[in-house]
Amino acid sequence: MRVLDRAFAFTVLIAVLAFHTAVSQCTPDVQRLVTDQKYDDAKTEARALLQRDQKDDVALHCMGMILIAQDNSKDAVGWFEKAVDANDKSSAHHLWLANALGDQAEHASKIKLPFLARRIKGEFDKAAQLDPTSIDARHGLIQYYSQAPGVVGGSMDKAREQAREILKLNASRGHYELAQLLERDKDVAGAEKEYLAALAAAPDSTGPYLYLGSYYRRQKRWDDAVKTYDTGLQHRPDASGLRLNVAYALNQSGENLDRGERETRTWLTTAPADAPRVNKATAHYLLGQFAEKSGRKDVARAEYQEALALVPTHGDAKRALEQLK
Repeated sequence: MRVLDRAFAFTVLIAVLAFHTAVSQCTPDVQRLVTDQKYDDAKTEARALLQRDQKDDVALHCMGMILIAQDNSKDAVGWFEKAVDANDKSSAHHLWLANALGDQAEHASKIKLPFLARRIKGEFDKAAQLDPTSIDARHGLIQYYSQAPGVVGGSMDKAREQAREILKLNASRGHYELAQLLERDKDVAGAEKEYLAALAAAPDSTGPYLYLGSYYRRQKRWDDAVKTYDTGLQHRPDASGLRLNVAYALNQSGENLDRGERETRTWLTTAPADAPRVNKATAHYLLGQFAEKSGRKDVARAEYQEALALVPTHGDAKRALEQLK
């Protein structure tokens, strides 16, 4: 067997909705603690449930999700394995075991990677078999098939097949998955058509505007990106995340920076309490960028430091702080 390409070592993309759905398996008290990022307290609550029943598969899964929230997929694997042992018929247990193993693949040795890869695929397969309507399980399979070498089952044809199955379940999400695959194949025009189809299928949802806007940003079509986000805000004024994306596009374009700063500050004051910490860190990074570009270096430095206080591994903030003179 040839040595696997290290590029296969991937971190499975986990949708925010999927994360919250999985966390919802925890009790309301634990969910609230995770939202408030009080992870030690959340673990204490989950362990109390396990003291009453060590085979409580929901509590075991909950422990894994708390660790995922802490970016600790290595320890999460063990808890998801326990959840699977306690209840092998749960699609969610297999799905999140596969996700956690996918994170581990990023750091696996070339010797272990083929075995780990097959295990990841097996767990995604099991999740999809147990719940054929699970879009997240099929998304995991798309990630696997499109990134894995053929020697361990990688296949763009199979990835597209899974995307078409998602299309039957959710038109917008299916078009999005097909767009991602086309973009990976460098079919820029085809990808845009699919992103637009995803939007047409769900014009009142926030996701399609984010997908299409991000696509335009990757193509450096800044005006189209901002227009897309603005259209989304017209449909969904409550979708504060679109404002942060407007700010990001304006920072990348170098134009209308005053508006970019206003949008960022608006997002910070209106963001939901459970907004991911990385998003809050990115907002402070953007404020640092806008301040730096307008000559306010002391303000920029403070914003970069605030971003790193929230997420010490925030690469953009770290580089910006190091380069600030």
